[in-house]
Amino acid sequence: MSNIKIYLAQINNTVGDINGNFNKIIKNIKTAIENDCNLVIFPEMTISGYPAMDLWQKEYFINDCQDKIIEICKISKNTKCHIIVGCPTLEKINSKKIIRNSAIIIYDGKISKIIHKKTLPNYSVFDELRYFKPSSIIDTKKFNDFYCNIFICEDAWDEKNIFLALQSEIDFSIIINSSPFEIGKYNLRISKCLNLVKKTKKPLIYLNQIGGQDSLIFDGASFIMNKDGTKIAHMASFSQDYAIINIDKTHQIDIVKSCVKKLEFNNYQENNLAAIYSSIILGVRDYVNKNGFKKILIGASGGIDSALVSSIAVDALGSENVNLYALSTKYNSKESLTDAQKLSKNLSVILEEISIQEIFSLMQKSVNNLSDIALQNLQSRIRGNILMSISNSNNSLLLSTGNKSEISCGYATLYGDMCGAYNPIKDIYKTQIYQLAKWRNSNIPEIALYKKLNIIPGNIIQKEPSAELKENQKDSDTLPDYEILDKILYQIIEQQQSIADICQMGYNKDLVEKIANLFYNSEYKRKQSVIGPKISKMSFDNERRYQITNKYKK
Repeated sequence: MSNIKIYLAQINNTVGDINGNFNKIIKNIKTAIENDCNLVIFPEMTISGYPAMDLWQKEYFINDCQDKIIEICKISKNTKCHIIVGCPTLEKINSKKIIRNSAIIIYDGKISKIIHKKTLPNYSVFDELRYFKPSSIIDTKKFNDFYCNIFICEDAWDEKNIFLALQSEIDFSIIINSSPFEIGKYNLRISKCLNLVKKTKKPLIYLNQIGGQDSLIFDGASFIMNKDGTKIAHMASFSQDYAIINIDKTHQIDIVKSCVKKLEFNNYQENNLAAIYSSIILGVRDYVNKNGFKKILIGASGGIDSALVSSIAVDALGSENVNLYALSTKYNSKESLTDAQKLSKNLSVILEEISIQEIFSLMQKSVNNLSDIALQNLQSRIRGNILMSISNSNNSLLLSTGNKSEISCGYATLYGDMCGAYNPIKDIYKTQIYQLAKWRNSNIPEIALYKKLNIIPGNIIQKEPSAELKENQKDSDTLPDYEILDKILYQIIEQQQSIADICQMGYNKDLVEKIANLFYNSEYKRKQSVIGPKISKMSFDNERRYQITNKYKK
């Protein structure tokens, strides 16, 4: 055979939805067969979903996944198409049960080979050593007249594995992945794959899944590299996609067909703001849809945070599935209400205005001698109570609107503005909030359902931020300028620098100590906060693991 025709299936699966995942697999296999493909490839853990976490520890769950492999075998009978599908497998060695992260290769009604993951990541959001036993080899498989190495995600990042792979003569490499999005991750993948291509001098196929899975967002962004590593064919980001390619015996690649967009060789560069915004859209959309909901509601204050969350929500689910509520007291300015009204009009969303002043006054009278900060938090808790009650009444999900800067410093009220099922901007600093708002006003993301520009009123972006919980309140009353605050927080959180190290960068010692104290003393709040999409390399949901009770605060 002078060439091999390969189908790449970049699908959006769901953890635990074995039947739904199976149906997507079968649909893509049929398309591959209709297009006379010799090989169809699916991402890591396609059948179970990733990460399935402690579901992987249930033997009956693994068995249900493996039953679907048997069904795929039946469908593949009398076809000439090889199938690679990610699935957990269970082995019994000397009466001991071993679970593997596996790539199962199927051909003509039979399993022709099973390849197990060798390098199990156990850092950041990954916890694979808890579940799986690693392989000891990097395996090669022949497809018709072509030989290839098959790596499972992290396998291709390990130099020891690359050394092992170089011991076999191959025509191309395949990497199947469930690699979640974070800022800078795409370029890191490219770098790792370039390293592999330069050493093998053969083409490479990198196939990643897409979809939101709780706080993890899988961005797809699969790609194919030529044997010289200088050209990249890039599949869709944050959307399901498929592509068909040809590889010949001289190791040249031709693009035959693609699904979402024209797939061409190009020097693709990822736009960070576009990627961040799109990842949050996908996170909201999949969290709502995969959990069986349709509608969401948001407390719209007229401020930048709720404005950005509202625009993301409409982009994710459409105007008809989003409701906004303005819950005002005497401290809320007319300007803020006007801004919220303009926002709702721009988004084609209904804004319901509810005054909570009377409730606030009655509660003040009911409880004597509340402190100033308690009275501020009381307003937030009244709002949270009302919004959660509305959520209960109409079976819609409440989105929380606290940004990473506020959550870091404890400027968020438990059982108040922290109420909700999902927080789209939990991992977004305040300075990034403004950047994203400006970007969205000038751009329409490819995956957005709402196709209008200039949706966030300019006054919301330009005015000084305020919680409006007392007279003439501004965030700057108690916090430094966000440009400074976010840089210090970034060093504390993402870089894990000490107070002394940050001071050596030129920041004021008293200011750094104040921010560090706010941060460390707010751990108990973060432990009770709702989840949100992971954007940074150090999000609060899965990666940063510290005790609440902790006296080491340097």
